[in-house]
Amino acid sequence: MECPKCGNEIPEGKLYCPNCGYAVQIVPDYDPDLQENLESVGSDIAGNVNRIDVAESVEVPTDISSSTIEIPKVVRKSARKKTPGNDTIDELKGKLVTIGVAIIFTIALIVAAIVLPRTLGESSFIPQNAVDKAVSDGGTMNSMTLGPMDAAIDVSKDDEAISPTAESETEEASEPGANMGEIRVTPDGGTYSGAEYISAGVYYDGEESDNLGDIIYYTDDGTEPDTDSKVYKGKIPMPVGHSVYSFRYSNSAGDLSDTVRMEYDLEHTGACSGQDAANLIIVALINKGALLDVYGHALGSIGTFTYRYDSMVRSGDGFYYLIPESYEEPGTAKHDTGNIYAVDADTLQTYKAGVGEGGQYNFAPFF
Repeated sequence: MECPKCGNEIPEGKLYCPNCGYAVQIVPDYDPDLQENLESVGSDIAGNVNRIDVAESVEVPTDISSSTIEIPKVVRKSARKKTPGNDTIDELKGKLVTIGVAIIFTIALIVAAIVLPRTLGESSFIPQNAVDKAVSDGGTMNSMTLGPMDAAIDVSKDDEAISPTAESETEEASEPGANMGEIRVTPDGGTYSGAEYISAGVYYDGEESDNLGDIIYYTDDGTEPDTDSKVYKGKIPMPVGHSVYSFRYSNSAGDLSDTVRMEYDLEHTGACSGQDAANLIIVALINKGALLDVYGHALGSIGTFTYRYDSMVRSGDGFYYLIPESYEEPGTAKHDTGNIYAVDADTLQTYKAGVGEGGQYNFAPFF
């Protein structure tokens, strides 16, 4: 077939000219024999339909007594009479029109698939080859001219603002413990004779801190201190014998310092031991009528009082054993009552002890 536009020969089965791209419109040829056969068939169908007795219908029996629903009669529909020269030709034309529309739609899709990529390639979008060229030349997307959006997508300023040095300085400043001072404990660990006090403080650049946010925690059983440990509030009397104290502080930001650990051995040769001093207090309380027996029972109380040696302190020229009082009822935990007794380690005199300002003890005679 020749192309109506350029005259070039179009291969069989092709829907467009390979030379100029002209779309070929194919219209089926009129066939007289097909027309005569269609008219004959239509005449036979019409004759048969005329002989159908419309009165012959199919009735569906129903039992009125068993159901209130009436089932309508099913009647055969009579076929519409067709004339060879009228409706049959119209149906043929409709089929031909449908086929023609389908062919044209197919051709349109093929043309769109060929032409559309070329059109997009010539549009105002940034072609991919331009991006590849920019990257291959050592440039970046920021160096391309993108129009009014340059200011919105330019990240070069952010790149300059965030440098490795700035990042490392930020991390160092926010690192826990970066602004920590040091904790100092006196006296140093070792062996001592006589009464001693253990002190602790926080120092920044050699100066003792007065920041209320610095809290010192300590333990006296060899464990690591944390925020649940005892809070240091003043000087601690060094106990007689071997002891281990550990100190640690928390700053206002909640950071914990390193732990300072001290071991002490306090030696003192008195007139009695610490346990003997506790027994002396029990005897003195029985003599006063405060206790009923050495087991700690008291009049009007269902629990028991206990007394234990805690530590030795020095006041003036004297050395004193400290004996705190505790109380425990059945089914409850033991707790300190707040009463503290003392025994002079040399004279065995008994006292009622109290804590004054600065953590210093004062003693009142107790008979």
